[in-house]
Amino acid sequence: MSDIDDLLLERARRYAERRHLSGLEQLGAGQDGIVLGTNLNTAIKVFRYRPLYENEKSVYLRLQHESLHELEGFHIPSLVDFHDELWAIEMEVVSPPFVVDFAGAYLDRSPPFEEEQWNEWESEKRDQFGESWETVLSLMAAFRRFGIYLNDVKPGNITFAKE
Repeated sequence: MSDIDDLLLERARRYAERRHLSGLEQLGAGQDGIVLGTNLNTAIKVFRYRPLYENEKSVYLRLQHESLHELEGFHIPSLVDFHDELWAIEMEVVSPPFVVDFAGAYLDRSPPFEEEQWNEWESEKRDQFGESWETVLSLMAAFRRFGIYLNDVKPGNITFAKE
């Protein structure tokens, strides 16, 4: 485990102590940070970089303001709490189908890509989602109605119901 991972885990532990949470279990890790489950069926996401934290927090605050917990049949985690010094967000855990991970989303503006970048991005996403791509496009359009422009769409961030 790297020093940065140790730092993220320490910040998650400090956040959990403040909220009297226990049972921390790693649910995921990636470029943005780490995600840990808690004893209260919530997840704590601790970020590597402040701008990613601020961005995701802003999206969750928008979702909270709009009372969005589900869109196009996909569950959206509700914001439980956050901590600006620890760069930590606590959200509810949701079951498929769901949409998670808003650190790469844009608020009130589309991502600043050139046409060629958009074409490459869409080709990659179409390959990733296959026959579900049209559903993903519909979901992205629904989020845009609330000023949320999803950018980091990939299996795992958008998960369909288990058959």
